[in-house]
Amino acid sequence: MTESNNDQLKSVSNALRILEYFSNTRTVIYVSEIAKEMNLSKSTVSRLVRTLEKEKFLEKDIYSQGYILGKKILAIAGVLSNTNEIYRELSPVLSDIVQATKESAQIAALDGTDVYYISKISGPYYADINTQIGLKHPFHATGTGKVLMAYQDEATIDAALSQDLEAFTEHTLTNPIRVRKELSKVKEQGYSLSIEEMTYGNYSLAFPVRNYENKVVCSLSIVGPLSRVNNQKLKEYMHILRDATMDASERLGYEP
Repeated sequence: MTESNNDQLKSVSNALRILEYFSNTRTVIYVSEIAKEMNLSKSTVSRLVRTLEKEKFLEKDIYSQGYILGKKILAIAGVLSNTNEIYRELSPVLSDIVQATKESAQIAALDGTDVYYISKISGPYYADINTQIGLKHPFHATGTGKVLMAYQDEATIDAALSQDLEAFTEHTLTNPIRVRKELSKVKEQGYSLSIEEMTYGNYSLAFPVRNYENKVVCSLSIVGPLSRVNNQKLKEYMHILRDATMDASERLGYEP
């Protein structure tokens, strides 16, 4: 590969990295900030941003000197929602879960050893839950991550446990031996309950969803504050989620 081709690939990679800086809590980006975070010159980032703006992936923010996501991103997101089988087939199931529990519900899948969220519907009551579409979380600190990792092959689990497992609260499991035991427990019982492992004051309850090959391809979960749940509520939610994941699995071609 020529040096010119290498430079072009780096430019494409850096442009995509710029788009990844957007989140629900960061809707405007600034060239100077991004240049510092990416360890690139302002001129390089400015050139990339102008290109993204020209192609309508970014727009100038009328209230500041920053940039916001452009209409091209919205168009691509629409294509994804219409063509992604999991998103398309399971969205009605997600709505049913929220209606039945009044809590926020999520669809998630694995990307390597991280969990990313495909879809989320917030419940009618306030919940300070730090998840958003496309956001990634380490598998070991969430009920969703553990229920997905529990059904992976041993090589994948070994690779996941060989990396540093960050503690987000005092309840986060970071010892590989303990995490492996927890994964075995999750697989045996068929669900994962995480309490204050990612954030204080919150819980998540997750069940696996299978496809026509009997493979776990995603999970359904509910998340909410501990103040709104007790043992009786958890039993109700487990029943609701168990039925929902069976419905979701059958929508993806699974035959019990």
